[in-house]
Amino acid sequence: MGTETANRESVRLPTFLELGFSDLKREVVDKGICSLCGTCVAFCDKIVIEAGESETAELPEFAEGYDTVCGLCYTFCPRTLLPLAELERRVLGKENAGEDVLGVYRSSYALRSKRADISGQDGGAVTSLFAYALEAGIIDGAVITVSDEDWKPKTKVATSYETLKEGAGTKYTLYPSVVGVKDAMENGCNAIGFVGLPCQIQGLRKVQTVEQPYAVGREKIKLLIGLFCMENFKEELLAFVNKKVPLEQMQKVDIKGKELQVYDKDGKVHAIPLDDIKEYIGEGCSVCGDYTAELADISVGSVGSDVGWSTVFVRTEQGEAVVKGAIENGYVEVAEIADKGLGLIRRLGTRKRKNTQTNG
Repeated sequence: MGTETANRESVRLPTFLELGFSDLKREVVDKGICSLCGTCVAFCDKIVIEAGESETAELPEFAEGYDTVCGLCYTFCPRTLLPLAELERRVLGKENAGEDVLGVYRSSYALRSKRADISGQDGGAVTSLFAYALEAGIIDGAVITVSDEDWKPKTKVATSYETLKEGAGTKYTLYPSVVGVKDAMENGCNAIGFVGLPCQIQGLRKVQTVEQPYAVGREKIKLLIGLFCMENFKEELLAFVNKKVPLEQMQKVDIKGKELQVYDKDGKVHAIPLDDIKEYIGEGCSVCGDYTAELADISVGSVGSDVGWSTVFVRTEQGEAVVKGAIENGYVEVAEIADKGLGLIRRLGTRKRKNTQTNG
């Protein structure tokens, strides 16, 4: 896909000014492998993702009649070319080369918040880590995903502890959350934290590492927290769930085992078999083999730890500083992960890779 730079200090990607949005559309969008991560939209104001008549997020479109072929959208997209070994070497300091489905990591914990006012999905780990990073001045804004009154996701830039708490809880429908990084820059943030899915972390790592001729503010991206993800769902899932539990009665949504579990405001759990919602899985998920967000500074998920705790993989020096600081300053507490828990994560990671190979 295009020419490669000879410089081993930068990630090898297609040369700029050769491949534009028409190529991205042909090779990614039209093939149905766009993950709707939002990276292209965040760094090119000529690309839009607009809601259709159903208010469901559509795929990226070029907003002008002439494709300037600047190369940003094609080069930053995690679905065009993902030189994982080079990205690992640049970001993590070590190449995994697919040896471990958990990816490269320095340490692993079971972690939960020690803050009584934080009630996240599984122990409030992400919210607490961002809270510490904000207070310590490591970041001055955290891009989080919140839900509106209809449970549709949207991004918010949290620059305070109170705003940060609004993003607690997992959202299970596709949304181009990377656009929040652009919002953070426009709001004057110079040290940005972001939490998102593996595909979104991949796109931002490409932004951070590629040799490219444009000033896009990549030096302002300071902390990436990735979420475990087997697959994500199209927004039509909400209409399906609404038939089981009215959205206005929903309190929390979670995936446990082979079920989508919907908690209503009375505390009752409504279980929906994952087999019943397969048709709502995003098409772009079929080509992603990354279960644990292997390129993040810190990866977080519920699998592998006890109820009320999150599993955390610390992958970079920056991630290590944040987790250790959060522990030392009373934001979180940690426990060991049992070998059984790590084994379960490995099995799920292996399953996702096999599914990707089959779909590919």
